[in-house]
Amino acid sequence: MKFYQKIFASKYDSFMTNIELTLGPIREELISELEGNILEVGSGTGTNFKYYNAKARVIAIEPSSFMLEKSKVKIPENIHIRTFNLGIDDIKLNSIIDDQSLDFIVCTLVLCTIPNQNTAFDNFKKWLKPSGKLIILEHIHAQNKPMRFLYNLVNPVWRIIGEGCNLNRDTDDSLKKAGFTVESEQYFKNSLDFYQGVFKVSSFDQEVKSYSEAKKFRK
Repeated sequence: MKFYQKIFASKYDSFMTNIELTLGPIREELISELEGNILEVGSGTGTNFKYYNAKARVIAIEPSSFMLEKSKVKIPENIHIRTFNLGIDDIKLNSIIDDQSLDFIVCTLVLCTIPNQNTAFDNFKKWLKPSGKLIILEHIHAQNKPMRFLYNLVNPVWRIIGEGCNLNRDTDDSLKKAGFTVESEQYFKNSLDFYQGVFKVSSFDQEVKSYSEAKKFRK
């Protein structure tokens, strides 16, 4: 398995070259003006690193050690990025990220892969400041029935080839059901169906979180 992970990491950037002709400008648009404390989830080979500015303080987590090693050489000299070989469900993150400490969480081409989206979403809501935002760029399930059937058919094989990547996740809907409110969103095609969006935690979830914190404090 580790041998395949190493091969996958070594070929990833070249495989993504044509796709990034479209995604690159979108990444830049979403990321280049972000400031403050930022978590990048599944930073991969560091494709986003060049888009951060000098006012960003980035924690980048990546479960693949091979991808992470490739990413380290892409960290610009004047940009503050700390990398960790961790997945989003690793309890070690609670000692690295304080509750309500993040201005932004960045997820690009990662929510298709993480084992449990709901666990990730709960962590996002816990770590984001009340004013914090979730930045999303993901491929999602097809928007028409014939292609949805095809994605479902191909997905078991694709998941093996793509190191856990799922073609058939309705991530856009899952985020909204999990209690995130859309500030902006856009659907587009780039070989697959893609989705970009900016989210904040819903006011109801903020109230629940505030109540829980107050209750904890009274104890």
